Amino acid sequence: MNAPPLKLLVDLSSYESFMQNPWTHELTERYKLDAITAKQAIEILIDDLKRLNSGYMDEKSRTLFTTLEGRVKGKGSFFKKLYERCKEHCRSQGFDKENLESWYQGINDLAGVRFSCPYFDEVEIAIRDKIRPFLESRGYATDLSSAGMKDKNYLDKGDENGYRSFHFFLKVPTVIDIYGTTKGVICEVQGRSELQHVWAVKSHDLLYKAEEGWLKPNAETLKDMQELSNNLRSVDHFLCRIRHRVRGN
Repeated sequence: MNAPPLKLLVDLSSYESFMQNPWTHELTERYKLDAITAKQAIEILIDDLKRLNSGYMDEKSRTLFTTLEGRVKGKGSFFKKLYERCKEHCRSQGFDKENLESWYQGINDLAGVRFSCPYFDEVEIAIRDKIRPFLESRGYATDLSSAGMKDKNYLDKGDENGYRSFHFFLKVPTVIDIYGTTKGVICEVQGRSELQHVWAVKSHDLLYKAEEGWLKPNAETLKDMQELSNNLRSVDHFLCRIRHRVRGN
């Protein structure tokens, strides 16, 4: 008979107290190793996307991506996200080591890559017709919807803050030891237009502090950021229309 999960009396009244939990401390040590693997996966994915972009340039004489960057989610940001998940689910599910492990594993954006396309209407086409087929041919898992990691399309309507992007997940074939063992490492990919990328960069600059994470903007700031996002979406529309008129595609 399996023993019931061990439970600890844990103080979730603050992030600091959560980080003092011995089980959380164990995960901070594991995070260090996972972050190294995530960095390797990001480097592999970016190299492959650069290869795809170079081939597209040779074929079309223009780029598929104008920006391409990756990042490993920082320790503070990662564990604050885990802390919020614990607070959200602890009351209904209880706090035990098994649940904490599950919530840790459920954070799928430790590795992240972002790219932008020259025009708004090229983003989904690039993902569907170029990125996914190319990466699948190189051994990536490119559709993780059956594992609960479904695509999220914020390109047109945006979210409540004005953020616009297309999110999807991949498993990057990554060598994890000296014996050549390969593991599929989950990576969240965000695709957007150049103008949506500009909005995201400015939003990060204005509303993000490294020691606190994302700040909750006041009503006036939120309205301004939404209006800016909407205006850039209108500009995206006009640019696509002009491109169609000039190029015919």
